[in-house]
Amino acid sequence: MTMPLAIIAIAGVVLAVVALVIAHLRGTGLSPLRDPVSAYGISEAAPLYRLQTIGTAVAASALAAAVALSDLSSSLPAILALSVLAIARALISWVPMDAAGSPRTATGRAHNLLAFGAFAAASVGGFMVGIAFENSPGLEAFGATTASLGWIMTIASALTIASAIIATLRPIFGLAERLIYGGMLTWLAVTAAAFLTL
Repeated sequence: MTMPLAIIAIAGVVLAVVALVIAHLRGTGLSPLRDPVSAYGISEAAPLYRLQTIGTAVAASALAAAVALSDLSSSLPAILALSVLAIARALISWVPMDAAGSPRTATGRAHNLLAFGAFAAASVGGFMVGIAFENSPGLEAFGATTASLGWIMTIASALTIASAIIATLRPIFGLAERLIYGGMLTWLAVTAAAFLTL
């Protein structure tokens, strides 16, 4: 039963990656080094931004279901992290960020909370899936990989927060955030690949 869910998750990751790549190639004038990915959601690439959030939500939902249906030990924290990620990504494109230089709004603050929730859930999820896999015969290598991705996402999240606060780091805010995206999508793909081996 978990294999079809893993295939759905991989399809979601592929959709998210393709949408992100095309958005970055659209010539929006946004800087991958400086600007957040969410800026594509308030540009002409907004449909692509929404596609990638939906793809990520689908992948996380399918994997939460796969973990729930499996006999992995210590799986509840992984299910919760994947579920929070799925919900946050499903909602975030409908709650756009505030444009740079514009007054702060309740919608923009909600967007920031959803982004923080998604990145925190992905970072924690990397560790939690890692623990579940490391306690399951045959999945130990996947566990070590997802835990490593959890560290990458955690460090990238810390760098993203630092670059939002420290003026000298602000020019790399977008790069730091894209490291989280890379870790998150890789983690979802690795988790799906693990379920394909069961």
